[in-house]
Amino acid sequence: MPSRRDLVALAAAGLALTAYPASAGAAENETLDELVRRVTDGAAPAETGVTLDIPALVENGNSVDVRIAVDSPMTEAEHVRWIHLIADRNPFPDMARIHLSPRAGLAEVATTLRLAQSQTVAAVVAHSDGRYAIAKAPVVVTLSACIDGG
Repeated sequence: MPSRRDLVALAAAGLALTAYPASAGAAENETLDELVRRVTDGAAPAETGVTLDIPALVENGNSVDVRIAVDSPMTEAEHVRWIHLIADRNPFPDMARIHLSPRAGLAEVATTLRLAQSQTVAAVVAHSDGRYAIAKAPVVVTLSACIDGG
């Protein structure tokens, strides 16, 4: 018969396993195109109007600077609703969603990412009129980040 200590240890191990995000393992099977289709609700984004400025070669995947600029007047009638960053080979490929409004003035953002390995990074943009746009850039990473899955 197991002791109380053994039962507590088994319960703790069971809780630890259920706390592991299922999306991390499932995301490995999705391609970049499938991830983009999920974000755009199946619509095919145009490959114009978005500039994704990211280095083609980075020494350390823990800190990768990226800048996204979208050609948009940012008026009430026509503006960028959000920009979604995707890296399909990261443990969590949906890296960021930045919401914008006409009050932003410019559809331009800059941030720092972590990349698990060499891969293609995509910036998907949703416009207020329902259109989607995308920019992709391949990045070679010499020292990977996200090795522990977080």
